[in-house]
Amino acid sequence: MSQAREGDPKWPAQIPRALQVVRRLRRTTGPRQLTAAGLPAMLAVSAALPLIIGQATTARPAPSTELCTGWRSCDARGYDSYAYGSHDGAMYWRMFPGDNCTNYVAYVESHVYHVATPRYLLGNGGQWAYTARAHGVLVNHTPSVGAVAEWDDGTFGMGGEGHVAVVEEVGPRDRYIVISQQHISTDRDGYDWTLIRAGYPADEWLEWPSYFIHFRIPRHADVGYYDPRARALGFRDSLTTGPANTTVRVGRSGLIPLLGDWSGRAIDSIGYYNPNYGTFRLFGARRSARPVAFSFGPPGMIPLVGDWTGAGRDGVGYYDPKTGTFYLRQSLSAGPAGATFSFGPPGMIPLAGDWTGGRRDDVGYYNPKTGIFELRYGLSSGPVYRSFRFGPPHMIPLAGNWTGGRTDRVGYYNPWTGTFYLRDLLGNGPATYVIRFGPARALPRVGDWFGV
Repeated sequence: MSQAREGDPKWPAQIPRALQVVRRLRRTTGPRQLTAAGLPAMLAVSAALPLIIGQATTARPAPSTELCTGWRSCDARGYDSYAYGSHDGAMYWRMFPGDNCTNYVAYVESHVYHVATPRYLLGNGGQWAYTARAHGVLVNHTPSVGAVAEWDDGTFGMGGEGHVAVVEEVGPRDRYIVISQQHISTDRDGYDWTLIRAGYPADEWLEWPSYFIHFRIPRHADVGYYDPRARALGFRDSLTTGPANTTVRVGRSGLIPLLGDWSGRAIDSIGYYNPNYGTFRLFGARRSARPVAFSFGPPGMIPLVGDWTGAGRDGVGYYDPKTGTFYLRQSLSAGPAGATFSFGPPGMIPLAGDWTGGRRDDVGYYNPKTGIFELRYGLSSGPVYRSFRFGPPHMIPLAGNWTGGRTDRVGYYNPWTGTFYLRDLLGNGPATYVIRFGPARALPRVGDWFGV
C-alpha cells in the first residue's frame, strides 16, 4: 500500500478495513480530461429504495463500490489487471515488488501508458504528489484517465505512508472515478477495481483522492470501434482489454466514421465519410463548433486519412478498389487530388501510415486473400518498401503508432471475435498486443484520443 524508503522494510502490514459494497475528446493542454456518456452496464450501481411508513425515499449510495477483486476475477469480468500477477516480482520505478500499490502503479504507467521512468525516487505512496510536483509534473485536483490517484500520508484508512492507484475512468462532471489498485483489497491477491463518488466527507471509505498526478503520456494510438447496429462509437484509452472509456452516438446510419488530427493540435477528432455522395464532414478542424464539409471524389470510394505533406495535420484521400488507385488531398476542401497514383492490384484494402518516421504518411495495402501487407515509401507508383504476412487472411487491417515515437506499425482486427492484434514491428511475428474490445462484427478504429 506504500513504498518504503530504501533500507526500510518493504511495506507495512495491510490495514484491515470494511469494504463498502458527447463527450469531448482530449484537450490539447492541461490534464487529460475525459467525460463518459455513462457507465458501462457492469459498472451500473442501483440505488436502494427502502420502504418507510407512509413514504418512499431513495437511499444515498455508498461513497465507494468495489467492482471486482483479485487478478483473475477482475480479468474475467472485463476489468484488466494488465497481467501484473505475472510481473509483480520485478521492480518498476525502483519500487518494491509484490503486493505493493506503488510498484503496481509504476508498472501500469510504464507498460500501459508508456510513461518514462522518473529519474528520481518518488518515495511512499503519500509522498508521490509532493515529489512529482517538485520535479515539474502536473499535480492538481482534476481526475483524468491514466493519471495517478494519490492519498496523502495519514488519510483516513490509508495509514502513515499513504496510497496510490490508477485512474481508469472519469464520470460526467467528475462525479465519480473508477480506479484500479494493489495492496488494498481483502482478496488474497490484494487487487481490486473500485468506483469512488465525489462529494463525500473525508472520513468515509473509500474517500476521494487527495491529488491527481498527471505524468506525461506520450502520443500513441489506442483502439476504438463503430457498432453500426447501435450507431455508436466506443473508445478505449489503453491497449488493453476492458470496457469503453467513452462512447459517442452517431445519429445517421450508412456513414463511415473517420478519426484524424484535422487541426494540427496533436489530438484526433471525429469525422464522417458519406459513401452515397462522396462527401467528408470533419469536426474540430476549426475553432467554432461547425464542421468542415466538402465533396472529394466520386461516391462509393474507400476513404483515407493521413498527413501527406508533413504539414503537421491530417488531410483526406480515397482509394478506388476497381482500379487500385489512390487520390490524396492535404487541404480540407473540395478540389483536385494533390497526388494520384496506382499501387498494387485492384480490390485491395488501403492503408496509410508513417512507416519510416519521416513525419509524413505513406500508403500501403492489405491483401485480404493472403493476409499480406504491402507498404510503399513515397506517394507514387513504384516498388514495395516492406512486404510481410501478419495474421490470417480475411481480417481488417490497421495502422497506428502503438507505443509512441514517430513510426507507425500495423495490426488487424478479427470481426468475428471483436479482437485487435497489433504488432510493434513491420514484419512477420506474433502480435505485441491482443485486445478484446467491443462487440463482434464492429468496424475497428484507431487513433490518439489523448494528445499531448
